[in-house]
Amino acid sequence: MSTPDRLTARRVGISTITFRFRALQEALTLIAGTGAVEVDLGAIPAVTDHVPVPFTGDPQAYVAALAAHGLRAGAVNSDVGPLNDPALDAATLTATAGPLVELAAATGGALIVPCGGPSWEAYVDEEADLARIVANLRLLSRLCAARGVRLLVEVLHHRRYVHDVQRAERVLQALGPDEIGLLLDVSHVVASGDDPVAWAAQRADRVERVHLRDAVPGDLNLGIGRGQVDFRGVLDALEAGGFTGTYVLELETHDVQEEDREADAQRSWDEIVALLADVTRL
Repeated sequence: MSTPDRLTARRVGISTITFRFRALQEALTLIAGTGAVEVDLGAIPAVTDHVPVPFTGDPQAYVAALAAHGLRAGAVNSDVGPLNDPALDAATLTATAGPLVELAAATGGALIVPCGGPSWEAYVDEEADLARIVANLRLLSRLCAARGVRLLVEVLHHRRYVHDVQRAERVLQALGPDEIGLLLDVSHVVASGDDPVAWAAQRADRVERVHLRDAVPGDLNLGIGRGQVDFRGVLDALEAGGFTGTYVLELETHDVQEEDREADAQRSWDEIVALLADVTRL
C-alpha cells in the first residue's frame, strides 16, 4: 500500500459494536486484523457491554488492551440515559457520565452520546423535551471540557427522540460548536427518511465524526452496499466541506450470519478505504 493510501486507511476506523457479540479482546483482535487502527469503544447497554454502563472498570485496562493490539480509541460511544426525561436529574446524569468521561480522557477519545430517550414521543411536549435535552447536553459538555474530552452528539438518531433533521437542527441551533460536535450516522438519516448527502453538505462544518452502515427507510441495520445509502455522495459532500476526521464502520448489521461477520467487516473496510482514496484523489 502506498503512503497516501496508508494515510487514507488511517481515516477509516471500526467500532467494537461491529463485533458486539464477541468479548472485547476478540473484537479488538478482529478489528486490528482488518488493517484499521482506530476504534470506537461501545458503551451502549442495549447493544454491547464492551464498556459496561454504569462503568466501574479501570480505564488503564482499556489503554493497555488498545496498545496491545496497536489500536487507538477515537471515541467512547455511550448511552448515558434519556436526556429528555424529567426524571433524569443532574446528579444521576453526572454519576453515569463521569466515569465514561474518565475513560475517554484516558484513552484519548471523545465521548459520544445520543439525543434523547428511545421514543419519538415527548415526555412533556416538544418545546420542553428539546429544552431539557439542550440543558443536559450543556451539563455533559462541561463535564467533558473539565477533562479535556470533546463531546460529540449523535443528534439525529432514528430510534431516539431527535430522530429527524428538523429536530436535529433545533438542537444544533441551540448549542454551538464550542459546546458540542456533531456525530453523523448516515444509516440513521436514511432510516428516518431524510437525505444524508444534503445534510452532510449543509452541516459539514459541524461534523466531527462519521458512522457508516447501510439502511433503507425504517431499517438501519444493513451491511455496506445492501441498502440505499449513497456513500460516495456523503464522502464527496463531507470532504468538499472540509471534513478531515474519521469514518467509523459501525456494523450493527442484522443481515449477515455471525460466522460471516469478520469477512463482511473486512469487505466493508476495504471498500470504504478505496472509496475514500478515490474521492480524495479527485
